[in-house]
Amino acid sequence: MNTSKAYFPAKTTSVGGRGMSAKLEGEPFKNRLLIAAVFFASSLGGSAYADGQFVGMTPSFIPSHFGLGFGSYPEHIGSEKNEIGFAPFGRYSWGKNRYIALEVNYASMNLLEHRNWRFGPAGMWRFGRKDVDDPVVNELPDIDGSLEVGFFGAFEQVGEDPRDRWWFGGNITQGITGDNNGYTITASVRRWMPIGRFSAFGLSLGTTYGSSDYMDTFFSVDTTGSDASGLPVFQARSGIRDVRVAAIFMQPVSRKWVIGGGLLYSRLLEDAANSPIVSQRGDPDQLVFGFGLARGF
Repeated sequence: MNTSKAYFPAKTTSVGGRGMSAKLEGEPFKNRLLIAAVFFASSLGGSAYADGQFVGMTPSFIPSHFGLGFGSYPEHIGSEKNEIGFAPFGRYSWGKNRYIALEVNYASMNLLEHRNWRFGPAGMWRFGRKDVDDPVVNELPDIDGSLEVGFFGAFEQVGEDPRDRWWFGGNITQGITGDNNGYTITASVRRWMPIGRFSAFGLSLGTTYGSSDYMDTFFSVDTTGSDASGLPVFQARSGIRDVRVAAIFMQPVSRKWVIGGGLLYSRLLEDAANSPIVSQRGDPDQLVFGFGLARGF
């Protein structure tokens, strides 16, 4: 079975206003549309919360598409203030199962022509922290954005309906430019389910581990930062950064267009939550939500 193809169930439409029906059965979804996990929205070109580990529910049953999401996200990881922004997403497939996908600031490429296994390079632009609204956190040294590279792997089980699938996977990315020279490891479980004849509903559960360098960059307060901000000195150690759950609903509105919306809740843990940047000036409970529109091709 070609798992990069997806099909709508049979659809009955009225023709000529006389109750005549035309049955559209087995028509590829590539001529329809898709909407992806737009609730992971970010600013295009500004400081943002969008993070490769918070992205990952672009529906794999839609082979090729491009769209734009609009949503609310924390100003920086651990912030209690949300901002509004836009985010691009898309996917291009070739062969039976190979593809390249963009999810806001995270990109991946599957190189395997296998029904179930996915593996390939991955990379992301991790946004930094600067010019934030909180006057205390703003006194901390700026964190420049960084380019990260790595790889991802996953096992995907597909049912008879292409919308019915499980995904078990993860990725690791290492900072190579900018202020972050640490790495993160992410693991997630995703479930897509058909709803009615055309809609789809997705759930995701995930977690991220941060290396000592990564955690130090985003959650530590050194003596310079403490003197400038008044926050206590804090040394963040490696460990589990967060656990999160997400849900998304997709609804086709025509043969080429789909709209969708979703919600993600993340709970910061261990030193990510204990950092005074979060415990005194932020919030360990992070919420991202939004809507999106996309077109298949």
